[in-house]
Amino acid sequence: MLEKKIHETETMLIHHRKEERRTKEKKVIENMKNNPKVLFDYINKQKDRDTKIGPFKIQNEYIYDQKEICKLLVTQYNSQFSINSNMPKVDKETFSNTEDGDLTDIEILEEDIIKAIGDLNMNSSAGPDGIPAKFLINTKDSIATPLKLILRKSLDEGKIPDLFKLAYVTPIHKGGSKLKPEQYRPVSLTSHVMKIFERVVKRNIMKHLIEQNLLNPGQHGFVPGRSTKTQLLQHYCDIFETLSEGTRIDTIFLDFAKAFDKVDHDILLQKVAKHKIKGKIGLWLQEFLNSRKYRVVANGEMSDVQDVLWGVHQGTVLAAVLFIIMISDVDENVKSSIVRLFADDTRISRKITSEEDKVLLQKDLNVIYDWANKNLMKFNENKFEQMSHGEAKNIKIEPYKTQSGNEIKIGETVRDLGVIANNNLLFREHIDNIVTSSKIMSGVLLRTFSTRQEEPMMRMFNSYIKSKLEYCSLVWSPWHQNEINKLERIQKNFTSKIYGLDQLDYHQRLKN
Repeated sequence: MLEKKIHETETMLIHHRKEERRTKEKKVIENMKNNPKVLFDYINKQKDRDTKIGPFKIQNEYIYDQKEICKLLVTQYNSQFSINSNMPKVDKETFSNTEDGDLTDIEILEEDIIKAIGDLNMNSSAGPDGIPAKFLINTKDSIATPLKLILRKSLDEGKIPDLFKLAYVTPIHKGGSKLKPEQYRPVSLTSHVMKIFERVVKRNIMKHLIEQNLLNPGQHGFVPGRSTKTQLLQHYCDIFETLSEGTRIDTIFLDFAKAFDKVDHDILLQKVAKHKIKGKIGLWLQEFLNSRKYRVVANGEMSDVQDVLWGVHQGTVLAAVLFIIMISDVDENVKSSIVRLFADDTRISRKITSEEDKVLLQKDLNVIYDWANKNLMKFNENKFEQMSHGEAKNIKIEPYKTQSGNEIKIGETVRDLGVIANNNLLFREHIDNIVTSSKIMSGVLLRTFSTRQEEPMMRMFNSYIKSKLEYCSLVWSPWHQNEINKLERIQKNFTSKIYGLDQLDYHQRLKN
């Protein structure tokens, strides 16, 4: 009798655990589209992965004290800032001298606030103000008016509460040794209320920049209607045009070191004014950049409050638009080469028909180096790459020079905005890479989730595999049947695991 009860209890426990797992799986799958990171959070919880930071090893001594760990991370992150520039401080007069066409103020509507709240991630944790995104989303119709009035008052007075300018920085291990502070990248958590205000202001700034034609035409990052795809398509149009002329094009891929952290506020604010952003908006942006603070949060401990004296904080919504304003004039004095950007990812190209063209390309490179010096930006020269497409008769392919006079590495392959590009334009290495990556992800999904039902399986495929297969596919789309088959096989194998479709042939599965 006792054995029977034990057996029944064990059966109930097993059934309960299965149901619990199905419920968790269903919740994760339902949230995949809106929050792709939910999968990896779910996997990490299942693995019980250790997310503890440290201990750190400094001069052969292990640091276990949590306060000391926070201090070491603060030292690491502060080291990324630029040195004090001693640039002339931007005063209120910079934003007071307004002209026709300047953006000086904005009209704030309740619909703007509601739309900005709708852009929040429901699963985001609360920032320093303790207000979670879920609360704001669920009460958006009720709080839109109060938030509109608060933003209006903030713009009119040019003041932002200190709490809205504070960020909690969480270190995330990016690979390599966990004993080194430099192996942890900072992820900032800021006020969701402030993010709502920033989105409203950003939308008006972007509208102004587009209408006034003030955006750099070569900038494809953070600009509506442009993307990595449009940037790559333009670059390859340059290449194919050159090849059709029977000549060569040389391209240098530049790399800024910690570009967002190196932005000098006074230089940036001068450029904000040059972009015809003045009046209340200009003064509000000045207040937004001034007196920013952050605290490092690690293993349940928190560092002292630290000043952010330089940089556009990447935890903020406005960081992107402020950075593209900062880098907008990088090619202003480039005379004869093509400069294309995606945020700070910069490439410079030129058709090479004579030795003089090589000299001119080097001169234009030097112009960009001079711009970096003037704007207190730093290059990571070790990551510079050079690639040539096509041939020019009797003109050797030789390395161009970095800012310090070193030769830039000439390569046959380069990773360009997530696409592995070759100088033969075949993209075979890229195709092999995404096929391998898709196979790994397919295995992860099938091991992690027990369900094989059609709807959740296709949601998984579209969220995590199809996105890999289609990323910038207009650029690298294969023509060789063998490569087409490699890509098609990913979908073919995954759909064969779906209940109800597993007995059908591939073409029937696709039709279904």
